[in-house]
Amino acid sequence: MNIQLLELIFLSEKRKDLLLFLKEGPKTIEEIKMHLEVGSVGILPQLKKLRENFLVTKKGNIYSLSPLGIAVVSTMQSMVDLLSVFENRYDYWANHAVDCIPAPLRKRIEELSNCTFSESLDRTRLFEPHREFIENLKKSKKISGIASIFHPMYPSLFLKFAKMGMDVSLLVTLPVYERTKEEFTAELREFTKLENASFYVCSKKIELSNVVTDRFLSLSLPFSDGSFDYKEDVMWFDPVAIQWGEDLFAYYRDISDKITEI
Repeated sequence: MNIQLLELIFLSEKRKDLLLFLKEGPKTIEEIKMHLEVGSVGILPQLKKLRENFLVTKKGNIYSLSPLGIAVVSTMQSMVDLLSVFENRYDYWANHAVDCIPAPLRKRIEELSNCTFSESLDRTRLFEPHREFIENLKKSKKISGIASIFHPMYPSLFLKFAKMGMDVSLLVTLPVYERTKEEFTAELREFTKLENASFYVCSKKIELSNVVTDRFLSLSLPFSDGSFDYKEDVMWFDPVAIQWGEDLFAYYRDISDKITEI
């Protein structure tokens, strides 16, 4: 899309919403006004602009997308979804290393809309996992996690979940594995012997951390300077984002080695 067309669509919330509504099919002016909750004075000038730019046609009292409008709106939805990811907390995404997300998943980042942010407010627990994160883990049946940082609570925590019968798959970087093996040998050995537990080590560089379950997706990105953000956690609960998280785990699992014995 060129700049003029982008401005025509995105500088007006009414025009944007109108085009997306017409994507469903031809609509009368009354249907348009009811859906957008506007009067004739509010919508007729926007319809006029869209018709002048050949995106919308009118036949009697019925408005439809033109062939050009259909082509534009088909690609417009992904841009709308992408903007919806960032608009809630633009400062977060601007200050974190989004580029550390693998390219195939970064191209689908518009699937990560409707996120929630949780921040540790208790100064005595800044480096502990967020309470909401732990509570949702306890309610999950299946857990897959990627760890690029070492956390001393995690070996015992995920071993506990696996022993409770949850399907647990963990994937760590080589430095995290070496330290875990050194300091938590017994826990790691017990974990790898469980039939419902899997442990992978990736020798490639990984800067993010994430956990995806049947209930939610949690994603931790480093700051733009590479430092780890231990304060804020981003979570999603909708199926599309959960599938994105599963695909992220599968991406790294496919280039990792499975550890079956310590």
